[in-house]
Amino acid sequence: MTNPPEGLRAATSEESTRVYVVDDDPAVCESVQWLLESINITPIVCHSADEFLGQYRGQHPACVILDVRMPKMSGTKLQERINEFAPFVSIIFVSAHGDIRMSVSAMHAGAQDFLEKPYDPQQLLEAVQTGVEQAGANYLIARERQSVAERISTLTAREREILALVIEGLPSQNIARRLAVSVKTVDVHRARIKGKTDAESISTLVRDILRTGLEVQLQAPPAP
Repeated sequence: MTNPPEGLRAATSEESTRVYVVDDDPAVCESVQWLLESINITPIVCHSADEFLGQYRGQHPACVILDVRMPKMSGTKLQERINEFAPFVSIIFVSAHGDIRMSVSAMHAGAQDFLEKPYDPQQLLEAVQTGVEQAGANYLIARERQSVAERISTLTAREREILALVIEGLPSQNIARRLAVSVKTVDVHRARIKGKTDAESISTLVRDILRTGLEVQLQAPPAP
């Protein structure tokens, strides 16, 4: 399971998405800042990947306008770092040196868009507005995923086995046969799972797991 971003626990769902401009060219930063301010967005400008990483550790939703070629750490390398701790971030690449292979690689790694300089200002504005919306939505999903993961972490190995089989859609009778225990034992574990995870029901817990795409090793035994 991926470790949650730093600060994700403390942030609130009402936290607004912030827009970052990461480019080593001051003239480009100034131009993009002026453009964004025309639609009432005040970006946070960073002139290097290190400067960005010094300010942002996933503590709020973010949309990042990112140059590809920068000294020390390239935009694509920074994308890799961001994906490690804040995969919910929307990344919009802008580059005067992009090619098809580079743009395809960036998109496969999760970038929202890849714009070539000189770009149409309206195209960038539309990309940012989309990125702000997506980052906010993805951040809320990440928060929910973290919450569900924390609740599941309280379960014992046996409780995880039973939960895994519930996710498969097996009723208590089938789970009891699979684990060679009584139906009453299975029901006791189901009650403990519900209590430990503070779930309204096992069904709602399963729904939350599936909805957030949570990847948790539930250690279900193979079917005989």
